[in-house]
Amino acid sequence: MKTTRGLSRREFESRFGTNEQCMEFLTNQKWEGGFICRVCHHSQSRVGKKCQFKRCKKCGTEESPTAHTLFHKVKFDIYKAFGMVYDILTSKKGANTIWLAERYEVSQNTAWLFKRKIQAYMGSSKNNLLSGIVHVDEFEIGTPKTGQQGRSATENKSRVVIAVEILNDGKVGNAYGQVIKDFSTKSLKRIFDNQIDTNAQVVTDGWRGYSPLKRIYKRLTQELSNEGKNFPEIHIQIRNLKNWLRGTHSFCEAKTLQDYLNEYFYRFNRRNHRQNIVENGFLKRFLKAKSLTYYEIINLAT
Repeated sequence: MKTTRGLSRREFESRFGTNEQCMEFLTNQKWEGGFICRVCHHSQSRVGKKCQFKRCKKCGTEESPTAHTLFHKVKFDIYKAFGMVYDILTSKKGANTIWLAERYEVSQNTAWLFKRKIQAYMGSSKNNLLSGIVHVDEFEIGTPKTGQQGRSATENKSRVVIAVEILNDGKVGNAYGQVIKDFSTKSLKRIFDNQIDTNAQVVTDGWRGYSPLKRIYKRLTQELSNEGKNFPEIHIQIRNLKNWLRGTHSFCEAKTLQDYLNEYFYRFNRRNHRQNIVENGFLKRFLKAKSLTYYEIINLAT
């Protein structure tokens, strides 16, 4: 699977091609600021039952480099888990679970569960709000019923609103997507609250659900879509997103759609600096994250 920018496959495997290399990286990163026992908060430790493990000198609690991270209780080789992270983050189109299962010789269910864990930490931090010119549009994903078009209410469709930042040179900046229940103002407001600066110059189509938001977003203007011709950048992103879902994953359940949107936009928003996305970005993010239970993994979007 083709990858773009950053560590090449050969460079990645030379650094993280064995369990020992991966464990060493996790050890150095996890305890970079020193050891703190999770039970008694003591700061002194000694070597545990394995060389990478640390045992608290006060209470005897032992901890491995993988404990309480993305790799917590992983039942397959750690270097394979690192490889899956690399493929999902650096490949332009990501990686589906059938391909991951074949490449790393694990079951598809194992690949699916691990990918779900990765997706759990690909959501927006909500710290980098869209500013400047921001285009917002809503659309549907799914199979329409015969004779139903536009904003039709059908159980076979999932509704999504997308916000795209337009830079001064006309190129696209960051973008975010949000699954919504319907096209009401209350539902549409979620992506405004979470992702758009109140001082942004927001442009939407003429849908009446946006009108009440002008009380908060004073610079919000509405223009007729003209079948998408007035908003070419955002419609390109909508088309690319739909093609990715169909082409890479073929099928996506409605309850997991938000996690796939998070994956898509996480990778999209870091498209220009993938050289740091794996080692200096995502893996370090995982080390600070809460480990998830099986129940939490299968119910991420609920």
